[in-house]
Amino acid sequence: MSRVDELYIESAKNILENGYKENEAENSLVRAKWDGKEAAYAIYLPQQITTYKAGEVPIINLRKIPWKSGIKEILWIYQDASNDVNLLKEKYNVHYWDEWQNKEGNLGKSYGYQIAKSIKSPETGKMTTQIKRVIDELRNNPLNRRIFMSMMDMEDLADMTLIPCAFMTMWTVAGKKLNLTLIQRSGDFLAAAGPGSVNAFQYYALLRMVAQVTGYEAGEFMHFVQNLHIYDRHIETVKSISQIELKEESQPKLLLNPGIKEFEDFTIEDFTLEDYNPDDKKYNIDIAV
Repeated sequence: MSRVDELYIESAKNILENGYKENEAENSLVRAKWDGKEAAYAIYLPQQITTYKAGEVPIINLRKIPWKSGIKEILWIYQDASNDVNLLKEKYNVHYWDEWQNKEGNLGKSYGYQIAKSIKSPETGKMTTQIKRVIDELRNNPLNRRIFMSMMDMEDLADMTLIPCAFMTMWTVAGKKLNLTLIQRSGDFLAAAGPGSVNAFQYYALLRMVAQVTGYEAGEFMHFVQNLHIYDRHIETVKSISQIELKEESQPKLLLNPGIKEFEDFTIEDFTLEDYNPDDKKYNIDIAV
């Protein structure tokens, strides 16, 4: 069993044994609903941090993670700089956001909308975008302590169909390595946010992409979730996954096409995941909306 699998099991156990039950809280109203009707209560722990070592691919073998879909979503947000759900479906065949799209087929002023915004660089005074600024600073001013991206704009929150869950990345060069911290306000443990699940993997892929085009090795990746929760309908599934005995040892390796030198040139065909042998059981995972 890999260290990432162990992190997943330990985290699940910690939430289930020590977590706070939303339905037992005073004024226990929750935003999320099952099928648009029944309240989706959860057990949660605040301020959970998982740190992955340099070279460690954050993906579990305990169940199959849709890793290509995770990378496609990253390309949609940071490369296409899009909030268009139809584009995500038509270009990438990913349907993560179908339930949240508005009448225009987008997420309002959320996710890629914020990455597409034209901003004035505090370093150069020139107009740019968040992702271009990050790459430029890593290439030309790597000791800058202000290299980050944020998809939170307080003025735009009311115009978002969903306020971003994973919303900030902070980048630090340490010698020859590029380290990344991902800040996430809320995370559905089973569907996306548990250790080694799709949120961790897709942002590790983003780290690898940015490191490659700026000339660094990928270093440590830290994932901070302010509210990491297991929904009531997911409890038995999480327990089941945590008890799986893996048939073979698997230490996955994510390979990127070394010929890609510019961030905008990456496509999903430039990624290969080797030695990934997850348990093949399939799960029907309800999503709280």
